[in-house]
Amino acid sequence: MTTESYEILVHAGAHCCEAEDVQRFVGVNRDAIDAAGYDLAYPGRGGAPGGHFDFAFPEPRHTGLGAEVFSSRMVDAIPVPEDGRRGLILSEHDLAGRMASLLNGRFYPAARSRAEVLRSALGRPVDHVIFTVAPYDALFVGAWRRFALDRLVEPFAEYATAMASFSGGWVEVVEALRDGLEARKVTILATRPHPMEVLAHLAPGLRLTDPVMPAAAPRVTDSAVAMIQRHYRQGARFAPGQRDRILAFHARQPQTGIEQGFPGLQLADLRGRYVADLDTLARLPGVELVGAAMPAVAAE
Repeated sequence: MTTESYEILVHAGAHCCEAEDVQRFVGVNRDAIDAAGYDLAYPGRGGAPGGHFDFAFPEPRHTGLGAEVFSSRMVDAIPVPEDGRRGLILSEHDLAGRMASLLNGRFYPAARSRAEVLRSALGRPVDHVIFTVAPYDALFVGAWRRFALDRLVEPFAEYATAMASFSGGWVEVVEALRDGLEARKVTILATRPHPMEVLAHLAPGLRLTDPVMPAAAPRVTDSAVAMIQRHYRQGARFAPGQRDRILAFHARQPQTGIEQGFPGLQLADLRGRYVADLDTLARLPGVELVGAAMPAVAAE
């Protein structure tokens, strides 16, 4: 693609793992990042042609992209580097695959093929990949909530059994991304990182002296999801911005408690599986695990 001094740095996002927070942060600081010598590419939601970030034109959340469309989007988003540039920061919030597979108990089965598509579009191996993981129980509940924002879905309990016995996991996804991208280095963050922390791990040579902090997205609550689902059951449509206003309102209201979640035995199995997978991730060749999530979960 270009000279060896030009680094290819990939933020491989996953659902409910703060990927969108990172992308908002990069979006509002794109001028400073560009001035520091780094090109930007964001093939996913909100990305404009030519690798630019433009959050004024969001796409629907979970449109499943076929391989040809996904490949085309990757190629179109990657800018042609110029002399003197330091590297490319590419952030893709759906690189591991579609959220819908989680509801069926299939843990990102397309991760390898999608990573290979990106590797082909780049034309060379990736220098560094950064990826954030989340406990399985929190990931599945969060995925159901976000899916429920866009369409009428069955209650969480209808999906719980399939999700609790899911196939695959973080180990398989990380291996798929590492191998599919031919990544020289992979950093896994097992905590809820601040976007500046993600960027510092991904591109240590990038220094933002006066970073802009974007407005935080409203928290997705069970009461907001319940209201939105009632709206869908009545056959109604949302006006532009209406769902965001519902989320913002309910995020300020006291919640009666966790309404969606796994029964005790399923919850224990999911948490134990997460601890075991973190241990495996820490021992994978070419992978660095950062964060103290494993002891914290084990202590529970």
